[in-house]
Amino acid sequence: MSALFGKPAGQAAAASSLFGSPNLATNTGASTQPAQPSAPSSLFGQPAGAQQPQTGSGLFGQSTNKPQQSTLFGASTTTNQQPQTGGLFGTATAPTKQSLSIFPNAESQDAEDRPNKKAFGSSLSTNTLQPPQQQPQTGSMFGASAAQTQPQQTGSIFGASTAQTQPRAGGFGLGLSTNNQAQGTTSFLGTSQINNASTLPQGNTTGYFDSLLSKSKNKGSEQSPLEDLPSLQLGLGDLRQRLRKLGPRTDPAAVDKARFILAASGVEPASAVRDLNDFDVRIGGRVERPAPAPTATDIDIDAYLSNIQKKTTLSMIADGLERSARDFDNFLEDNINMEWEEQRKRIYAHFGIKLGGEGGPGLGGSWAPNRESHGGFGRSRRASKATRSTAPGMKSSAFGRSELQKSVIGTPSKIGVHQPEFKDVQEAAGNDGATGIDDRFLREKQSRLAERIRQLNLARIEKHPYPILHELAQVASSSGDRHAQHLVDSYHAAMAIIGENPEAETFAGDATARERQFKDKYMDTNDKSPGAVEMRKRILNGANSFLEGKFFQEVETHIAKHPREANLGGRPDVISKIKAYVRLRHSRKNLVPDNVELQQVDGEFIWAIVFYLLRSGKIAEAADYVKAQSTTFRSIDRTFASYLLEYVSSPDRRLRRQLQERCNNEYNQRARNAPENSIDPFRMACYKIVGRCDVSNRTFDGLNTEIEDWIWLQFNLARENDKATEVAAESYGLQDLRQTIREIGTKHFPKSPSDDNSGAFGMFFFLQILSGLFEQAIAYLYIFSYVDAIHFAIALEYYGLLRPADPWSTPDTLLAFDIRNRPQLSFGRMVGYYTRDFRAADVASAVDYLTLIHLNADVGGDTGRQQEELCHSALRELVLESREFSKLIGDIRPDGRRITGLIEERAPLIGLREEDDFVKTVTLQAARFADDNGRTTDAVLLYHLAGDYDSVVTIVSRALSEAISLEIGEDPMRLMPVKPRSDGKDPEAQPGSSLSLASIDDPIQLAATMMSMYEKDAMFYTKIQDQNRIACHILLQMSEIKNLVEGSQWPEALDKIRELEILPLDANGDPTRIRHYAATFSGLSQTVAINVPNLLMWTITCCIQQRERLMSSQFSGNEGTRKMMCDNLKQISMDLTTYTSQLRYRFPPHLHEALARASAD
Repeated sequence: MSALFGKPAGQAAAASSLFGSPNLATNTGASTQPAQPSAPSSLFGQPAGAQQPQTGSGLFGQSTNKPQQSTLFGASTTTNQQPQTGGLFGTATAPTKQSLSIFPNAESQDAEDRPNKKAFGSSLSTNTLQPPQQQPQTGSMFGASAAQTQPQQTGSIFGASTAQTQPRAGGFGLGLSTNNQAQGTTSFLGTSQINNASTLPQGNTTGYFDSLLSKSKNKGSEQSPLEDLPSLQLGLGDLRQRLRKLGPRTDPAAVDKARFILAASGVEPASAVRDLNDFDVRIGGRVERPAPAPTATDIDIDAYLSNIQKKTTLSMIADGLERSARDFDNFLEDNINMEWEEQRKRIYAHFGIKLGGEGGPGLGGSWAPNRESHGGFGRSRRASKATRSTAPGMKSSAFGRSELQKSVIGTPSKIGVHQPEFKDVQEAAGNDGATGIDDRFLREKQSRLAERIRQLNLARIEKHPYPILHELAQVASSSGDRHAQHLVDSYHAAMAIIGENPEAETFAGDATARERQFKDKYMDTNDKSPGAVEMRKRILNGANSFLEGKFFQEVETHIAKHPREANLGGRPDVISKIKAYVRLRHSRKNLVPDNVELQQVDGEFIWAIVFYLLRSGKIAEAADYVKAQSTTFRSIDRTFASYLLEYVSSPDRRLRRQLQERCNNEYNQRARNAPENSIDPFRMACYKIVGRCDVSNRTFDGLNTEIEDWIWLQFNLARENDKATEVAAESYGLQDLRQTIREIGTKHFPKSPSDDNSGAFGMFFFLQILSGLFEQAIAYLYIFSYVDAIHFAIALEYYGLLRPADPWSTPDTLLAFDIRNRPQLSFGRMVGYYTRDFRAADVASAVDYLTLIHLNADVGGDTGRQQEELCHSALRELVLESREFSKLIGDIRPDGRRITGLIEERAPLIGLREEDDFVKTVTLQAARFADDNGRTTDAVLLYHLAGDYDSVVTIVSRALSEAISLEIGEDPMRLMPVKPRSDGKDPEAQPGSSLSLASIDDPIQLAATMMSMYEKDAMFYTKIQDQNRIACHILLQMSEIKNLVEGSQWPEALDKIRELEILPLDANGDPTRIRHYAATFSGLSQTVAINVPNLLMWTITCCIQQRERLMSSQFSGNEGTRKMMCDNLKQISMDLTTYTSQLRYRFPPHLHEALARASAD
């Protein structure tokens, strides 16, 4: 049965206790006792010896079969058995080795000295005179008593132990020992006992332990155990190294297995190790330095206060440095993480890996966000910027766009290639999505386009028409791009749809289209409303008109190139030109394919002439030609003339129902029953055009046609009519045409720049513009040529032909769709991002572009308000980023009057009214931004433009105070001047005509200029606080005093200082006046108060130098006067000493030293 504190002696079975199983043995002199039953282990050690080695399990391991095992505090035993190990820390040593303990006992030697090892400065001794014992002994936790047979020494858990021949009994007394010989042993507490008792009674173990416990407590109360402790020589690192050697060796396979298990559980072992090492360095590695002992100077009160002030100052400096380091680390971590995230996305995109959350597998799987958000052992990492931002639907604050929102104009970037800001564009473009300025030709093109946009805004301000589509088409035609011709055709098609007239000089009589004319009809939510239907008809009619006009231009071009073969003759009318064109194509063998017979009358291919008249849109001329050839047509086809005349007279180019059915029946009968190649293909084409026959087959059979002919046929057959009254087989409208074009684009046209080698994307863009897919066309062109896409979008937006997207809910998408699946374009952000290319060099052009965002402000509801906010946010960001305050917001004339900036000049275009405070709000925000960044001149200009003149005086006073605080002889302080509003090209802008053109970089000159301006006009100085105005005047006088001191003009400088009435120069030793001056110190402005120490030093310098000058002068008119002046200067120094003594801790120590020296001289 095991007991808590051991088992009484005399029992046969070995029992296990809580703290181990020591063995009991008896020893009298050199004799060996017979074997006794083993005793169980106890809590406080082993009391006696036993014969048989028994094994007991304790808290810190097994303690039997050991040659010697040291206790925690130094007592140890030796036996003749082989060592066995086991315990909490696991250790075992050879029989011949020594062991160190933490607090070993000093031992006496009887025969010879053994080699000693010290744990912490303690000496160890051995004794070999006693005969060997047969019983193995073990050590307890806090003490040990055993009999040893030979001087074998083993290693303990912390050190070395000694080999003894005398049996020891150690209990909780930490070194209290017994010996069966008359030999003294030194205990842990420094006491020595001579014990002649040979053995311990075996039947009274419990009482013996109680006595030992009471004695140890008495000993502990009598004498302090810390007086005789030896010094420690092993540090914690040495102990840690020894423990590491004593510990069991780890299995590499088990380590690898654990690593895999941790990785499968989402824990990164490497990251965890780094975290632990970092924790150890920051927490465990801290070294507490001992506080310095008080010195003799601390007894002095002044020295004590000086030390307190010094410690406080150093503590504030340390706190500031720590805060700055922490802020820098946070800033660095945020930016490094941001750059790494962008680089990671580019790498993933390069290898085609889908990021997590984008619907595809890859390295960014579902568990990736968890790994990013948690570190080893659950330590949360810093949150990224994306997690700290709010939803994109948040609106701007009163003073501008929220910092959590995405920039409207994009992050500033250098001129060159840059990634698109829109995710859908980047996904569509793939790895070729980088866009930017490639060469000089594109820069020149952008410059010409910017000039057209500036002219557009000027015409809008003056309310004059401006043919924006025509002007942009001219720029595109001279660009030399591969897609230039398709782009020009798209501009002309849009002109035909819109009705823009380049020759119109006024809007009277609908001479040309007006600004935002088609906004209501195009954005009508009801597709069946009259406005929506009219808009779709306008698109079809405009497309037909353009395609027909373009074909007739080609006809004239071919005739002009080959006049001999065309044989036009002397009547260059439309019919004659078409006849000449038919003759030309026939002579060149490309009128029809081979083996196709054409019907010819009097040498003319009459059906071909009618077809090309219809193809060129000359339907009236076609009717005239048929009338002129009525006999011929009546003999060939009696009914066609009636169909054609009905077709020409109808405004919708439709036949009546009866004629429509007859025409379709005739067409179908001829197509089914006529022999092959027996019918003129031009005749069948004319029937298809006039009667809309076989709408499902929208091609010309048997003709040599181009892609333009096929496109024209699609638009010519499309009609916008009431589907309820229309036959299903004849239903073909604009929506069906758009679906056809979408399918063609998906199959036959490039989808990214890498798929295009010849500019074929321009043709698909042209088709989309013709069919009225304006938003999709702009989004498609943006992938290939963002410059052309943006300017085409501007032209469409000017006439109201683009639906704006919500700028806050879809900030990363160029093309979006509303709940009715109608396309929407992020026009505002697209224009804002475009200004990255040039706004650093040409901020005026950037303003012109950003002004166009406000075009959508006339849309009803929240959409218009959002577009207005977007425009204002873009202008606000431009002002803060470019720092072109004098250009954008305004400038100041020498008399204080304001010069209007570019934003205010365009106030009608951005919805600014006289009562609107947008400009003032932007100005104030820019002023605070400039002031926070230390740009004094910019802040002065902006606060003045905002009408906050008191802040202007405060800022110039602060700058003036910093300039005065510099030591005499140092380089003067310089400010960064305001960027001039003119680049030198304007002859009216002369240097000095405004604040920005003055290039003021001297804070003293700036303060003097502004104060002289404000003092001249009551409108200014009435809005300035008296305290700030007085402080600025005092600082200006201080700057004059500093200049006098630098020029060695001591009397003049003292007179100026006396006029300030800050220092007691006229007190003449009167303590009342000195106290009065000291009391007024607290009422000084901060900018003035921080320069009072400098003023004191200048006063001391003037007094000393003037006294020396008076004393060293050889010729003086009156000796008494000179002596009186010297005494007066010395009295000033003494008064200043009294003045500073009443303002303790306000002035630096070197000032007191200078005053003391000046008073002593």
